[in-house]
Amino acid sequence: MSTVAEIIKAVERLDPEDFLKLRSALDRVEERLWDRELGRVTEKHRKEKLTDAQIDELVLKRRSRGLRP
Repeated sequence: MSTVAEIIKAVERLDPEDFLKLRSALDRVEERLWDRELGRVTEKHRKEKLTDAQIDELVLKRRSRGLRP
């Protein structure tokens, strides 16, 4: 069984209160990852003289394709 499958199986057993705590914690993790990725990509693209809007668009496209740094 994959790690993701094991996590899903464990999450399915959580009571609603613990599930909400988990969601909040995962939201914070995602936000930190987003900030880290955006910072890294911004630095790279600043050197290429791209605007903030162009950088944001590239990061969103990258995330929608499921690519990670």
